[in-house]
Amino acid sequence: MGRKRDEGGRYQETVSIDDVLELFTDTEPRTTSEVAEALDVAQRTAYNKLEALTERGDIRKKKIGGLAVVWWRPDPPKSGE
Repeated sequence: MGRKRDEGGRYQETVSIDDVLELFTDTEPRTTSEVAEALDVAQRTAYNKLEALTERGDIRKKKIGGLAVVWWRPDPPKSGE
């Protein structure tokens, strides 16, 4: 079964940018692969969402060698937020 499309024929978003941000509840760095696996999406989808969060200023990224990148949230929400 393929991905669902909207009325205009475009693919529907299955994971929102906020779904990705919710994974970052602490300052622990995560790889694109870890995020993709946690959300059950393709690595490219995870990467695109992570880049959008970086551009928005919600998370940061650092290249750690070759093509490897880690992502982290510098100021995670406090408990109860």
